[in-house]
Formats: sequence, C-alpha cells, structure tokens
Amino acid sequence: MPIDSLKIEESAKSLVSQLVLKELPLAVYDPNQPRRVRVPVTSFTIELLEIEEDEGRITVCAAGPVILQTPNGPWENHLRLYAPMEIAEGTCRLGNRDDVRTAYIVLTDFDLGTCKETAALANAESDSAG
Repeated sequence: MPIDSLKIEESAKSLVSQLVLKELPLAVYDPNQPRRVRVPVTSFTIELLEIEEDEGRITVCAAGPVILQTPNGPWENHLRLYAPMEIAEGTCRLGNRDDVRTAYIVLTDFDLGTCKETAALANAESDSAG
C-alpha cells in the first residue's frame, strides 16, 4: 500500500504539536540551578518538520519557537525535538515517548551564527506550593 507522505506529514505535525503543548515536561534551563522545574507551555509553532526513515525506524525532526509560562512571566526559546513515529494503515502515531529527545537551541554569537544546545526537559515536578 503506498504511503501518502503529505497526509503523514500533516498527521505528524499535529501529533508533535500536541506532544509539546500537552505532554512534554519542559523547563527553563538555568546553569546556576541544577533543578529544572516543569512549567506550562503556552505555545509552540513548528517551523521545520522532517520525517527520516532509517532501517525501518521513522523519526520526526521538528523545531520552532516555544513559549513557557514561568513564575517570572513568559519565556521564549527555540525548541528542537526528535520523536519516534509509527505508521500503520497510512496514518501516524507517536512511538515510545521515552525515546523523544529535546533541546533548546541558544544563539551564542549572532555575528558568527554559533549556537549551543541546552537542556529542555524538567528534572523535577512542578512545585505544589507555588
């Protein structure tokens, strides 16, 4: 059965958006604070989406601006993520969520165009006190 790549791409975009907006435990990276607490995601816009297939494994690569609601107000950064997908009967679904990889891309020198990756996932739950 031929796979409709446009249908798969649209399905993958929707799945990745929902994953980021509702499921991923994203946090703000602070090099002075080893504990990254999960904060709500208020928006995510996919700018880039590639679907790679390698040895039968399908990975969606997506990137775009993400805005998190922190105690100090909205915080924006550029999120890049890789998510495994499974295709069955011409539709996509997310694979193992433990295999999702994320990072913030931080510009370190505008003139040279250099950047670095920083941690995106929380390593602590939200504070219940506040």
